[in-house]
Amino acid sequence: YVAQFYPRGSTPPQRPQAAPTPRATSTLAPEAESSIQAAMHTELRAVREERDRLRCELGDARAEVADYREVQTQLTRARARVAHLDREMARLDAELDRVHKRARNPAHP
Repeated sequence: YVAQFYPRGSTPPQRPQAAPTPRATSTLAPEAESSIQAAMHTELRAVREERDRLRCELGDARAEVADYREVQTQLTRARARVAHLDREMARLDAELDRVHKRARNPAHP
């Protein structure tokens, strides 16, 4: 934005009117231009279909990742449960050994 000041009562000088910018005119025949546009529309449709297919594929992949994470969580819980049961079995085995030992040697408490 540029501000220009003029003496009071005078009118600003008239700018020359810019000539309209000439538009690029097509040197192609209307049939050729129409077939080019049809090809562009076909390609655009194919690109949109590919985009939609990829979006669906991405959604499926995200669902698989979520399922995989859930399986990993369940596997971690199962491993923790197995470790807990292993410790419990070891404790019970030790207790059973003490009971057997006492049964064989009743004189030693």
